[in-house]
Amino acid sequence: MPGRMLHSEIEAERIGVGVTPEAQSIFDALSKTLPVQWDKTDIVVMKEVRVRSPYLPENVNGGTAAANERVKKVIDFERKRLHSRVPGQFS
Repeated sequence: MPGRMLHSEIEAERIGVGVTPEAQSIFDALSKTLPVQWDKTDIVVMKEVRVRSPYLPENVNGGTAAANERVKKVIDFERKRLHSRVPGQFS
């Protein structure tokens, strides 16, 4: 059917190009509860909140205050989880 995306095409949109494994992990964590997409190396959440490299809570911009805080919390939690699981891998 024209206009329908294949499962592989949808999956490909979820993989960042030229981003670190940590950035991809943060994207994946956000995607579990929020609509997210890549815009080059930026993560765009709910089409309004933008997360720029190096993907720290202070690199979150846009959207409502509540949306902004939610994204920051997920990023903070995921970064702590990554660093506690494999110390030194994502430095």
